[in-house]
Amino acid sequence: AAGAAFLAASAGAKEVATYNRDNFKWDLEQRLERETWRIDMQVKRFELFREDVRDLVNLTVDRMDTYHLVGALFLSFCVVLFVEGRVHKAPPFILSLYLLSNACAFIYMLLAVWLSMHASIAAHSFGVRLLTRFVRLPIPSIQELNKLTYQLRDYETQGVQNVLRLPFLDRSGNKWKSVSQEGGNKPLAASSSSSGPSSAPHPEREGGHKSSSSSKDSNKPKHTG
Repeated sequence: AAGAAFLAASAGAKEVATYNRDNFKWDLEQRLERETWRIDMQVKRFELFREDVRDLVNLTVDRMDTYHLVGALFLSFCVVLFVEGRVHKAPPFILSLYLLSNACAFIYMLLAVWLSMHASIAAHSFGVRLLTRFVRLPIPSIQELNKLTYQLRDYETQGVQNVLRLPFLDRSGNKWKSVSQEGGNKPLAASSSSSGPSSAPHPEREGGHKSSSSSKDSNKPKHTG
C-alpha cells in the first residue's frame, strides 16, 4: 500500500511538473511575442515622429526655395534694366530717380535671395540635427536582446513552489524568475517603452558645463600654508 501510494504521488508530481513546464514555455513564448510587437510598434511610432519632422522642415525649405527662385528672377530683371533699359531722352532728375529705384530694388532682391538661401540651409540642417540627435529610431541594443534570451534549463531554477504548483488551487499563478547573465534571478516583467522622442545628451552642452565648472574651480583662490 505504501509503495502504491508512493508511485501515485510520484506520478502526480511528474504530471504537475510537466504541466508547469509547459506553462513556463508558453509564458516565455508569449513574452517574447509581446516584446517583439512592442519593439515593432515603438519603431513605427518613431518613424511617424521622423515623418512629422521632415514635413515641418520641408514646409520651410520648399517655401524658401520658391522665394529664392522668384527673387533670382526679379534680380535678373533689375540687371536687364541696368544694361538694356536705359532712358536716354529724359530729364536728369527723372533719370536719377529711375536709377536710384532700380539700384534699391537690386539690393533688396539680392538680400531676399541671400536670406532665402540661408533660411533654407538653416532649416534643412536643423531638421537633420533633429533626426540624428533627438528622434533616432529606438533600435534595441544587444544587451536588451540578450535579456529576451532564455533557455529551457532556466525552468530548473524556478523553485519548488513554481515547479510543483497545483493547478486550479493556487490562484496566484506562477511567478517565474528570469536568469540574468550575471547569475541573479529577477522576476519577469514587461520592459518600459518610452512615451516619445527623448532628448539625447548634447556633448556641446556637457562640454560647456564641464568647462564652466573647471573655470570656476580655477578661479577659486588657493590657500597656501
